[in-house]
Amino acid sequence: INFADSDEVRIGQWIAAVGNPFDLETTVTAGIVSALGRSINIIGRQSGDRTAIESFIQTDAAVNPGNSGGALVNTDGNLIGINTAIASPTGAFTGYSFAVPSRLVRKVVDDLREYGTVQRGFIGASITEVNQAFADEKGLDINYGVYVNELSPTSSARDAGLQKGDIIVEIDGNKVRTSPELLEQIGRHRPGDAVRLTYLRSGIERAADVILKTAEGT
Repeated sequence: INFADSDEVRIGQWIAAVGNPFDLETTVTAGIVSALGRSINIIGRQSGDRTAIESFIQTDAAVNPGNSGGALVNTDGNLIGINTAIASPTGAFTGYSFAVPSRLVRKVVDDLREYGTVQRGFIGASITEVNQAFADEKGLDINYGVYVNELSPTSSARDAGLQKGDIIVEIDGNKVRTSPELLEQIGRHRPGDAVRLTYLRSGIERAADVILKTAEGT
């Protein structure tokens, strides 16, 4: 299957989900993209991993147990995501399904082929998503982006000049409005890769080139 660029996916576009729900082989359902960059805390809740990447494509295509691992495709039949989860009080589809974006899928596949394990880069920061409530609490004049709470002693972001209280708003020119968006953008890169962070400090926009490290800061 051909990979499409999940960065080009837009809310409202038509999609189709392919899978084997309830042992019904090769089932296709259709719908639209309902949201982008969605986090439902399914990974962190199960593993306790606060660095888990959740930046799902949310759709209203019917997905049920057995769809996981199946393709989410655009109207050209190209892969935009991998069906992964549903949000449901019953365990069956209730209108919300979630897929891992193809850009992240491609990176994981390439890592597994080349290294046998996923090579993930980190900036070495503890972060909080900036929303209106957080902005009011901190007296900020911006209600989106990612607030830097702390930087580890071996942090690549610290090495590049970032400080506690900075607000990251772009990565490599791509807007970052939420924590899941930041984790996904960074998660596409390997240790040793360079990314350009645009951030605000006291309302003034700055930029820094950050060389990513491993989770251990090496």
